[in-house]
Amino acid sequence: MHTHDSMKPVGPWEVKRSIKIPALSHEADGIAVERAIHSLSGISKVSTDVGKHKIIVRYDTRQSEYRVILALLEQVGFPPVRNWWNNFKGNWYQYCDTNARDNAKLPPPACCNKPPK
Repeated sequence: MHTHDSMKPVGPWEVKRSIKIPALSHEADGIAVERAIHSLSGISKVSTDVGKHKIIVRYDTRQSEYRVILALLEQVGFPPVRNWWNNFKGNWYQYCDTNARDNAKLPPPACCNKPPK
């Protein structure tokens, strides 16, 4: 487990996502979830809160994305909550991740109104 200060995103492409997992009920579950998520590339930190049945994941959007994390959670037997709010929030997270990854691939902007040579 990590402190919430260590969960602050570091750098422009890193994000923090909170995911509710109803099946997260024991410390052993939290350890299994953390181990599985750390196997993905781009994951910086994972924090579990068994009492609130949720995890917080910090990752680099250039290397991972929200839907990949959700798919992994399903695969290891810890599916996230499915309701309209989590679907809405998940779609927003995925949109932001895709947008950030696309922006990371762009060349740097021109400086001081001078086009690049």
